[in-house]
Amino acid sequence: MSRIDQIVFRWRARPQPGAHDGVGPDAWSLPESSVAWWDERLALRITRAPGRNDRPSLAYLRIDGSGVVLHKVPARDDKNRPGAAIAHALIGPDDLVTVQLALGLEDWPGWAGRNGTEAYPPGRLAAVPHQALREHADAALARPVTDPGPVFDELLGRVMDNPAAPLTVVLPSAPATALVRGLTEVLGSTRDLTFAANEDDDTDPDLPRLVFLDAVAGGTGYAATRLRLYPGQPGAAVPDFARQLADVWRRGGAAAVAPLRAGRSLAGAAELRQWQSDVLVGGRILATTLLDAVAGGHAAPEHLALLRTEDGLRQIESELTKLNDTDLRAAYLAWQSGTPLAAQHPAAAGVVTRYMVQRCLRATAGKQLREALRTSAFDPGLVDAQLRDWAARSRNATAGPASVVELVQLAVSFGVPPALQSPGIRALMDRIGLADLIELANRHTGSDVHVTELLLSAAEQRPFDPAALASAHTALERTDFLIYCIPFLPGDAQVAQDRWFRVLRAAFGPQLSAPDGRVLGDVLKFLARQEAPEVPAALAFALRRFPRTLPGKAAADQLAAREQYLAAGLTDIWPERTELLLAERRTHVRPRPGPAEGGAVTRSAAALPGPAGRLPQRTVIALAAIALVIVALVAVVVFSLQGGSQ
Repeated sequence: MSRIDQIVFRWRARPQPGAHDGVGPDAWSLPESSVAWWDERLALRITRAPGRNDRPSLAYLRIDGSGVVLHKVPARDDKNRPGAAIAHALIGPDDLVTVQLALGLEDWPGWAGRNGTEAYPPGRLAAVPHQALREHADAALARPVTDPGPVFDELLGRVMDNPAAPLTVVLPSAPATALVRGLTEVLGSTRDLTFAANEDDDTDPDLPRLVFLDAVAGGTGYAATRLRLYPGQPGAAVPDFARQLADVWRRGGAAAVAPLRAGRSLAGAAELRQWQSDVLVGGRILATTLLDAVAGGHAAPEHLALLRTEDGLRQIESELTKLNDTDLRAAYLAWQSGTPLAAQHPAAAGVVTRYMVQRCLRATAGKQLREALRTSAFDPGLVDAQLRDWAARSRNATAGPASVVELVQLAVSFGVPPALQSPGIRALMDRIGLADLIELANRHTGSDVHVTELLLSAAEQRPFDPAALASAHTALERTDFLIYCIPFLPGDAQVAQDRWFRVLRAAFGPQLSAPDGRVLGDVLKFLARQEAPEVPAALAFALRRFPRTLPGKAAADQLAAREQYLAAGLTDIWPERTELLLAERRTHVRPRPGPAEGGAVTRSAAALPGPAGRLPQRTVIALAAIALVIVALVAVVVFSLQGGSQ
């Protein structure tokens, strides 16, 4: 069981050589080695000046991790002169000996000043059980405190203005303990609060934070560093927040103020200002949130008027940000469109709905919260607007393409059309590169046809970017040119070939239409490789739309014909086409431009034919010889006919 040490200080004549008469330790429970240390620390607090009132004094001090409750009454010395005192100190760890314990012990019957010398004879004393002190204090604090009156409002306002500043309250017969108790019950945690009631002056060093005097005795001393409050002075202004808090405390005590404080630590002025900002709504304290007050029907008229102002709407949004999913769901159901609250306060209901949409689009939103939004009547345009806002925020710039697609799917589940005509959807699609659009479209095929079509539409409308050519080409090869995607989407072969054409145009731009046919040949070679899947006719048809010459188109047609032959079980013609290309390459006179000549050589350049429309030189010579032979034969025939007629 914890025990609290005690020291009783009285006037004693000191017969020992070098000792002085005066107030000092007369009885104690501490080891004698500690008594002298405490005598030195409390020397300025244990006396009473002559000519003052006869009321007891109560103080709470904190010294080196210990709490001290000091009770003293005026006394006379051995020559019956005033100025002595009987002081009784209770000393223990400051987590046991607290300011609340001190306030509860004001009328403790065990104080030495209330008893004769026989109760605390000189010499050794027993320690006091903490439990006994605690029980007495709790019983005293359970009784309602007497209202100190307007002085409490002034004191509360001054303390809240600067909680850490030393303050002297100059008021005759001040109800000090009632005032301090009010402070502790309004401001909550008061571990650092110390006080001294009915002190003689405020000029000593190391005074408690709050000192109560009947009057100022004069002299500056250390009082120059202390503020002084003279309650009841004309023109004294009390901050409105402090006055309202005092009223709440008067009506319900600590139990009424605790919900307003909500566990806050109010050690400094900044914390107090934030508290005021949180609970003072429209100039009045709200015991609950503004939303709950209005929904519960206990909002004041000025609060209802506040809902029609920008400040009121900002207050509601601030309250919503502090709600968990369960409480937010309840608030939304109470304020959703079609409810009486929404009809009476449409602007406030709009704020609730917009914030609900914002929270539901977060990855951390719960299933029940999202379901509440889906099953309610709201404008999906709010979701689309939130998507635009999300895309515009720089902090979301690092979001990966897969995360963006998940957000799109979530928005679509809330009724946003999965089309680029929705500004928010387009803003998200613009955040995804062409290569990622291609790969994501291929990945979502079969699981979400709407998102697949959206991704392809975004890819089809993407303008050609030479810097993205390599990555887009790689993405097409990784997805086998969307062979497992586009054929499985709604639409006939005409729609499919048109999709392929637009995707290929976005990826390759004018490269597939180049006269040298290199990029087209590169694509054809990839699609014709041994392990490649069957090439749909729609893809081959889309490819033949790019070349501007018949030989170029014929190259794509050969790919389609090959697939038809293979499907019929016939021999693969592609090796013959490869030999034909090699033969044409051997008969080509003009050398192929290499990298040094400005032409980028692709991986299938060796399999490409020469420039479209130009015949090899040997072929030209052969055709000329054939033409001469034909002319000669015609001449012979004509000559024979002429001779026969003669």
